[in-house]
Amino acid sequence: MKKALLALLALGLMMALSSKEAIQREWEQSAHNNGVMGAKTLSVATVEARGDAAAHCARCHSEQGFVAWLDQLKKGNPGNLVGPDGKPATVEYLKGLGLTKDQVKPITCQTCHDEDGDLRLVHDTPMLPSGFRAVGVGSGALCMACHNTRNGRITWDAQDAGRYTSPHYSAEADLLLGKNAYFVDDTREWNNGHAFFTGGSCSTCHMSLAGQEDYTSHTFKTPDNLCASCHGAKYTKEMVQENIEHLMSLVRTMVNTRVLAVRDRIKTVRAYNPENGQFTPNTPVKAPVYRVDITSIGGQIAFKMDLTDGTVLYSQLGDIRDEKGQPVFSTKDPVVRAAWNYLLVKYDGSKGVHNPSYTRSILLGAMEALR
Repeated sequence: MKKALLALLALGLMMALSSKEAIQREWEQSAHNNGVMGAKTLSVATVEARGDAAAHCARCHSEQGFVAWLDQLKKGNPGNLVGPDGKPATVEYLKGLGLTKDQVKPITCQTCHDEDGDLRLVHDTPMLPSGFRAVGVGSGALCMACHNTRNGRITWDAQDAGRYTSPHYSAEADLLLGKNAYFVDDTREWNNGHAFFTGGSCSTCHMSLAGQEDYTSHTFKTPDNLCASCHGAKYTKEMVQENIEHLMSLVRTMVNTRVLAVRDRIKTVRAYNPENGQFTPNTPVKAPVYRVDITSIGGQIAFKMDLTDGTVLYSQLGDIRDEKGQPVFSTKDPVVRAAWNYLLVKYDGSKGVHNPSYTRSILLGAMEALR
């Protein structure tokens, strides 16, 4: 009897170790791991790279920063990391958290799970940096704590954006919940099934493996045929994505048309070099612009501009200036709000799958404003 019991215990231990090793291997394939996230962590979440500004990025780009920030978030402060006295975190305090190049950690097991293995946040979120709460979203609440625009609430029907701020990358929660886009009422409840009626919202799809209901994948990649498990064998994600990509291309074309209409006014930019991250003020624009792509630089809406002489310039939108040194595109220009919507969809990454009706609505709203 004892031998049988010991054998069962040994088997259980082996299975537990095997499961842990499998999770580790999967995590290594994910965008949260040292191979991908690690480089980003070192560049934005350490005091060597950012000084006391690491209090902003380290909230979601490091294990130590997130664990400290989540406690702060639950107490009602979604802002940058603060010290024990409630004042902005100092370099010394951030060093004490381990936010240095030799100690900082990317998103690891301990980031999401406490000492008992339980998720650190479930069901509901506190007020997030993007200006809303997520309620009744299961285990996806933990994902949404970081996967949002992180740049504060916008006013959906504002005639003037008032700023050139861009949505942050990985803005999935905003799209899932129908928040933070212009031209479409985001104060109403968007009863998106993917957010509220799948059990775990984000984790239901991103931690599943087709055909294995109890499986929790830590690659966070959805299986290719996942949509069919709910919507039927003929339904694929491409059925949504193809049309959303078309709408995005129309928004790009309409923005491009508006830029070309005023290209003779564009005289200088504060040129950005994507290879070294440096800016060059008052860079002359020596040839006409013939094409722009919408992007973001340093948290600001920006254009990649192709000129007729073959030159390529990158500039934040507010730094595209006329001969008097004034912005060619004021914050009142619908280009600013349309670009925000476009980037919100782009940085969500699902090409509409997360919330098809809302995504379509905000792109159509952008197109109407550009007309």
